[in-house]
Parts: sequence; C-alpha cells; structure tokens
Amino acid sequence: MKGEYYLGLDMGSSSVGWAVTNEKYEILRAHGKTLWGVRLFDSAQTAEERRGFRTAKRRLDRRNWRIELLQKIFAEEVEKIDDGFFRRMKESRYWPEDKRDRQGKCPELPYALFADDDYTDKEYHKQFPTIYHLRKWLMETDETPDIRLIYLALHHMMKHRGHFLLNGNIEQVREFQTTFEQFLEAVRAEELGFSSEIGVERSKEIEAILKDRTLTKSAKRQKQ
Repeated sequence: MKGEYYLGLDMGSSSVGWAVTNEKYEILRAHGKTLWGVRLFDSAQTAEERRGFRTAKRRLDRRNWRIELLQKIFAEEVEKIDDGFFRRMKESRYWPEDKRDRQGKCPELPYALFADDDYTDKEYHKQFPTIYHLRKWLMETDETPDIRLIYLALHHMMKHRGHFLLNGNIEQVREFQTTFEQFLEAVRAEELGFSSEIGVERSKEIEAILKDRTLTKSAKRQKQ
C-alpha cells in the first residue's frame, strides 16, 4: 500500500476490531475490499478461574470418596434386608423405564429408595418430608431405626458437610452477618423452597435472639 495510512485497533477480551484509514481518517480500500473488520476468539481464563475449577474438582472427588467409603461400611448390613437399595439410589436420576434390577429387568416398582411391601418411597416422604426431618427423628427416637434410614442421614451429612473455605479475613468470619448470609445461601441451595430475603435489620434481630442465653435457660426449664 502506497502513501501514509493509519492502522486502528480496538482490542477487547474476546475480539479485536481493526480499520485502515488515510490521514483524513477515511476508510481505505484494497483489492476491492473495504479495509476494516473484526476478529473474534475465545476469551482467556484467569489463573483464579482455573484454580476455582481445580478446587471444585478436588472437592467433588473427595465427596465421592467419602460416600463410597460410607457405602462400603454399611453394605453388609444393608444388603441383609435390601440388596437393591444402593442400586436404586444410584439409578434414581433415570427415567423409570431406564431402571434395571440385578437381573437386568425393569422393576415393577420403580422407586428410588424403598420398595418394601409395606414401606415405599410414598410412606418415606410422608413420614419425612425433608432429610432434616429424618435427621431430627433419628436424634430423638427411642426406637431401633432401619439401617437404611441411618445411611440416608449420614449420606446427606457426608455429601453436604460444607467446604470450610471462607474467603476474606478471619475477623469477617466471626461477624454474624457474613456467616449468616453464607448460611442462607446454603439453605437456598438445598432446594427446600426457601427463597425469602432477610434484610440487615432482621438479621440483627435474629443475631440478638441467638445470643440471648436467657432464652436457652427458659427453654430448658419448660422442658423439665
């Protein structure tokens, strides 16, 4: 190209725009084409993003390892009363027609957890609407619970025990508001239908109630 010209570049995170002009900033042409355009490409990932993916993968691997170990501990006793329990749990995400029993056949009762004659998933969910109802019942009952119920409670604890990786200064972790907001996010992630927003003032009221030792003593006296 003869003569003086300017090459202008507009660089973004995932594109580069370019144009060639003369000294009057008029777009030039060459070989019948206007000399301007844009080149698109995949945006780069920061080291922080890649590190986040690695951390998530390690956390998932450790969770799977904990659950596998827990299943091995319970396997012998659970299989004495229900040899298809773990298989049903594993295939619970499948459509009913895609589930198989140990003989490779589609089961007549495509339940995810319990398929006893007198106790199925319907009875289980009626008795325990959420896993936290089950955990509470196990802590308070004087009965000898079904080994499968104990496994389900421990399975939930192993799967959702938290990662204990709190960002920021340790002093922020000790602040109620920061910890309470993370608690609310964890509850919302459990898909229990909780979506309420709690403002700062309401959080302060909750903090005052939780720190009030007189309420705990009063509750103990009433229980006695």
